[in-house]
Amino acid sequence: MSVPASLTGAVGAPRRSRLAVVVRAVRCHEQGGQESSRRAVVFGAAAVVTALTAAVSRPARAEAMAGGYVEMVVDDHVRDLGEWAVRQHNKESGEKDDVQFDKVVKAEGQVVNGMNYNLFIDCKDSRGTPGTYLAEVYEKVNRPGVQETLKLNEFVRLLKSS
Repeated sequence: MSVPASLTGAVGAPRRSRLAVVVRAVRCHEQGGQESSRRAVVFGAAAVVTALTAAVSRPARAEAMAGGYVEMVVDDHVRDLGEWAVRQHNKESGEKDDVQFDKVVKAEGQVVNGMNYNLFIDCKDSRGTPGTYLAEVYEKVNRPGVQETLKLNEFVRLLKSS
């Protein structure tokens, strides 16, 4: 079955052109003939699939914004960063606000010139009260011969939701 010249290139054409092609296909169908009827059905189905694909792909692209934080697996490296963040917090705060590391419960990462991490860490404060803390850690990209750089940007206790 050959495709008439009037129908070629319709998929990549602007919306108005695609509509004109659909109208032509419907007119062919109205003129009768089994072959033109099949062409109209096939083309109509292709137009619907194209429209649905475009509609579905837009939200997916919006969610995967470049530069945004993404959830990460809590592996050994993330656990080590969590332990380091607690030690660094204790070192910077002195003895007044020491906390004891328990575990990293959630981690998010953002690729920058290095890596930003949001680590949600279960700890116990100096009175033994458990709580979850947010540690914002920056890790400089490793290059051969360059020592790793870590920086604790923030370490705060999160409020419990009621």
